[in-house]
Amino acid sequence: MGSDRYLYAVEYESDAERKRVEYLFDNWVDGTVDRPEGLVRVAEGAAHDELYKQLINKVPAERVSAYELESADTSVEPMTVRVSQTIAAPVEAIESFIQYMFSKKKAGLQSAKHNEYEVYTKKGRATVSYTLTEAEGNVTVEISIIGHDPAPTFLRDFFETELTNYAESQSQQPWPIARVTSQSSHIPLNRFLTRTSLH
Repeated sequence: MGSDRYLYAVEYESDAERKRVEYLFDNWVDGTVDRPEGLVRVAEGAAHDELYKQLINKVPAERVSAYELESADTSVEPMTVRVSQTIAAPVEAIESFIQYMFSKKKAGLQSAKHNEYEVYTKKGRATVSYTLTEAEGNVTVEISIIGHDPAPTFLRDFFETELTNYAESQSQQPWPIARVTSQSSHIPLNRFLTRTSLH
């Protein structure tokens, strides 16, 4: 008996997505991944024998192949990793830095309500969300990264390094604790302090 064979049908929304998938197929080293020759169609609800007979009336039978398809189950599940960092700086300053970090990875906003972004990297894609929590003059940043390895661990390392360096730089700044609360008459604190991430 030969090796198992699978047909992969991939829908894409942009030329960039198509190129990423084609690159993966073209450079896969385990087994063989080939593009089917000729015309390929998936028939559902069609009379197989009658369609096959009509096909071999049009072209020689040795040029026609038919396969019965079943959806292939997979046990692959996304992983979730988290990064946490407490920073002694105003919420608005930290918010700006987070947006700067995301811009470095060209993150695309998916949900403003949940602070959720989609990030494509050389290691794959992942969904990233964050929350900010203030306590005793400090702000704790929690970043959640969901995806398939190695993208989440790659992004975790990036965010850990960026946030650690930023926290160290801010620890030397003479930020007044009252700076955050003094904005309450103009900007509601819950704009910054009640963000929830989508898990």
